[in-house]
Amino acid sequence: MEKNTAADAVILCETIEFNEKQAIKVAHPHKEISVVIIQKDQRYYAYENVCPHFSVQLDYKEGQFSLYQNQVIMCAHHSALFDIETGVCIDGPCKGKQLQVIEIEHKNAKIFLASTP
Repeated sequence: MEKNTAADAVILCETIEFNEKQAIKVAHPHKEISVVIIQKDQRYYAYENVCPHFSVQLDYKEGQFSLYQNQVIMCAHHSALFDIETGVCIDGPCKGKQLQVIEIEHKNAKIFLASTP
């Protein structure tokens, strides 16, 4: 099977939407969940916006996330700390568990849902 063409690729957001933010929340195009996309060192990481500890969203207010020194994202409900690059919980009630990765591609100032083979 071929990869999606530009015409049918699913755009999640544009990089300009980050402006001064490090993380934004977008709707998942195929699931009834939201996705957190985090910008770190000119790279982008995406995860389901669901803490593995108690299945609650990570944002403390709609679309507002707690990031510490651009190294970890914190669950607003139980203070679990997740490594931005891997999604692994490094401290908190679900230590060792991991956020669900959303595969993305970054091209031409847009972030796309990664095409599946």
